[in-house]
Amino acid sequence: MLGDITVVFNGKTKYISLQNESDQHKPLGGRQLKVQINNNEPITYTVDPSMKLKAGKEITICHPDHKPLFTVTGDLVWMDLKSWKSGDRVQVSLQ
Repeated sequence: MLGDITVVFNGKTKYISLQNESDQHKPLGGRQLKVQINNNEPITYTVDPSMKLKAGKEITICHPDHKPLFTVTGDLVWMDLKSWKSGDRVQVSLQ
């Protein structure tokens, strides 16, 4: 969690969600989302400078192989995000 922003990782359906749990809009511009799979070099996604996360809302960032369940769809697709498999150790952080 970074301030009022919570990072949620779902390894099964291959998405990462950034959730704003505050009552104020939060600027995300320039922040970096890092994903490390096992002991590999982390991959970094830099958020567009103009992006804000509205109060009480979330942004979902999907792997290109994302298989939506129910109505979960990605707001953004991270094309360079490497795939992982069951049993991999995946660490996600927002800086």
